[in-house]
Amino acid sequence: MSSDSDLVRQPVGTLPQMAQPAIADMVADLIRNKIISGELPEGSLLPRQEEMMRELNVSRPSYREALRILEAEGLVSVRRGNQGGAVVHAPSQISTTYSLGLLLRFHEVTVGDLADAISEIEPLCAGVAASRPDRQREVVPQLNELVDKQEGALGVAHQFTLIGREFHETLVRLCGNATLTLTAGALAGLWSTQELEWADVVAITASYPALEQQRRVLQTHRMIIAAIAAGDRHQATTLMRAHSLASHHHVLAEREHLPVTPLTHSRATGR
Repeated sequence: MSSDSDLVRQPVGTLPQMAQPAIADMVADLIRNKIISGELPEGSLLPRQEEMMRELNVSRPSYREALRILEAEGLVSVRRGNQGGAVVHAPSQISTTYSLGLLLRFHEVTVGDLADAISEIEPLCAGVAASRPDRQREVVPQLNELVDKQEGALGVAHQFTLIGREFHETLVRLCGNATLTLTAGALAGLWSTQELEWADVVAITASYPALEQQRRVLQTHRMIIAAIAAGDRHQATTLMRAHSLASHHHVLAEREHLPVTPLTHSRATGR
C-alpha cells in the first residue's frame, strides 16, 4: 500500500510528507465533498474501511481520524460491530441549530439575548415573504392551515405553543430567501426550544396565558398572513415585530437571564 503522502502528491505534484492530521483533513474533505454533492446520498453506507483506504492511499489511523472529523460534523455516524459501518448524513437545518445552540451556550448567551435577535430577524422574514410574487400559492395556504390547526388547540398549552412555533418557523422557511431561511431558521428553531420549555413549566403551574390572550395570538397570526397576502411588506414587518416582542414577554418573565438551552443530541441527530 502506498503511504499517506501519495494522496497529496497525486493531485498537486511533489510535496514534503505531511503530518497525519493534515492527511486526515484532506481525506475528510474528499468524503465531505461527495456527501455535499449528493454522490454519497443520505442514509447510504461508506464503502468498507479497507476499500476506502485502498482508494485513497491512506493508512488506517489517517482514515479513522477523517471519520472522527466527519462524525463530529454530523455528516457520518459510525456503527460498531458485525453490522457496523459509516452511515452518511446530509447537512441539515436541525444539525445547524444544534451546533448554534452549543456555541451560544459556550459563550453564555442568555435567552433574552436570543429573543432580541429573533425580534429583529423574524420581522425581516415576514417582509421578504410579503414580497414573493408567488406568495398566494406558496406561502399563504400553509400559514392559514397552521393557524386553523392552532385554533383547534386553544386551551392545550404545549400543543398551542408547538403549533405557534411551527407557524413562525414555517414563515421563516417560506420567506423566499435561501440564506435567510437557513440562518434565521436555525435561530427560530433554537427559540422554539426555549419557548416549549417555558410552556411545559407554566402549564404545570397553571400560569399559561388565558384563552383570551391565546385568541389574540391567533388574530395577530391571521393579520400577519393578510399583510403577506396583500403584498404589504411594511405592514407584515410591523405586525411581526410587535407580535414577537409581545410573545417573548411571557417567556422572558422567568427566563430572560438564563443561558440558552441547546437542542438535545438525540433530537438533533434523530439517533
